[in-house]
Amino acid sequence: MKETEKRMKTIVDGTIIKKYEIPVDMVDELNQEYEKNKKSLLSASKDLAGRLDTELSIIEFLPKLKIFNKINFFINDYLMTLNNFGLLEEPSIKTQIKSCWINDMVEGEYNPVHTHNGPLNQGCSCVLFLKVPEFINDVKHEHKFHDGQLAFLGFDRKVIWQTPKVGDFYLFQANQPHTVYPFKTKIKGEIRRSMSFNLVSKQ
Repeated sequence: MKETEKRMKTIVDGTIIKKYEIPVDMVDELNQEYEKNKKSLLSASKDLAGRLDTELSIIEFLPKLKIFNKINFFINDYLMTLNNFGLLEEPSIKTQIKSCWINDMVEGEYNPVHTHNGPLNQGCSCVLFLKVPEFINDVKHEHKFHDGQLAFLGFDRKVIWQTPKVGDFYLFQANQPHTVYPFKTKIKGEIRRSMSFNLVSKQ
């Protein structure tokens, strides 16, 4: 079995979402580099939909890390899948990561339903989970089990819920509506950290 087959899950629901796994050592390296540079990173909030305080650009140092090659490997696989479904206008398209940022989300913060297909946000997008706290859920009411989860909204109105797990890496089309629910944590002050980027075609 090929590496891509072992590491991916394909969800087709009016759109194409693929889930991969990033190795723990690469996640750790990214977290460490982020913590080291955090005070000097520029805010990305003005271009984003999130209702949270900490959204910092990492576009400057991401290409220097081991994870960058792994991400590009998965991007190529994802683009091949889009091509197989006839969703790429140019099968040999060349791409680049236009913007990339990390979200540090705390209790009560959230990302409302949004897409990434504005003037600077065309092509594909991603979510990579870097830190996931232990959420408090009300086990008496099943409709409340979605605290802190990532939700993709299918074009047939179906909601695809994904429970955050460190290392899980989702690639999806930029026009895919998605949202991140707020949460409560067992340990006060713990964060839910994720990375996102916008992938566009090279001019």
